Amino acid sequence: MMIPAIIDSDGSQILQTLGLDLHMHVLPGIDDGAQNLNDSLALIDAHYRAGIRKIIATPHIRMDFFVNTRDSIYQAWTELTKITNEQYPDLTIQYAAEYFADDYFLSLLDKGEILPLAENYVLVETSLRHDLVYFPDILKEMILKGYKPVVAHPERYRAWHDKPERYDEIHELDIIFQINILSIGGAYGPTEQFMAEKLIQQGWIGALGSDLHRIGQYKYIKQAVENPYFESLKDIKLLNHTLRTD
Repeated sequence: MMIPAIIDSDGSQILQTLGLDLHMHVLPGIDDGAQNLNDSLALIDAHYRAGIRKIIATPHIRMDFFVNTRDSIYQAWTELTKITNEQYPDLTIQYAAEYFADDYFLSLLDKGEILPLAENYVLVETSLRHDLVYFPDILKEMILKGYKPVVAHPERYRAWHDKPERYDEIHELDIIFQINILSIGGAYGPTEQFMAEKLIQQGWIGALGSDLHRIGQYKYIKQAVENPYFESLKDIKLLNHTLRTD
């Protein structure tokens, strides 16, 4: 399998201090991430060489795009880990989901059919393009039901960029912001990178995730770790370091 030359030739483990990636679309064939086992294994090999030893696979659950269930996710995870358990015996892969906050998600909350990252932490996202004003209310509902929301990639919500009050409102709920390592590396453009750096500077970041979908994105991981803002996070106690995944 051909893996891009994204890790230094001396085997430098550029993500070793992170250890756990809690946002990754690595399960084969169930969302817009890895489309088959070869795609999955390419991502895992790159992550392993970079020093990652725990992965939480987080496929999308969004009724109008990715109709995943606990069973479909488990089946994809089983298919993948049959191979990785042999090839990477010291690598742990678990599964959860990245939920789109909408009425379908609320119905899953009501039924208690949620796949948390671990403990009661749940990865949740909203629209990248539109400011859905009910999003904070859904976060509050999660809290009322005993869950701890982890808001995925807030730096990517362009509708919020001109509305700093949206970030303020959610931060005041004591909710974890998870930014993408890819954003720090400029994968989505300078606007998202600037917002990621701004949130880091404000001290509002509680978790990091790669949000990797395909191996071609890994060059931005390399660029991210060379960014001083990424370096500054090494002294921060992130959810990546405290989450009890055992």
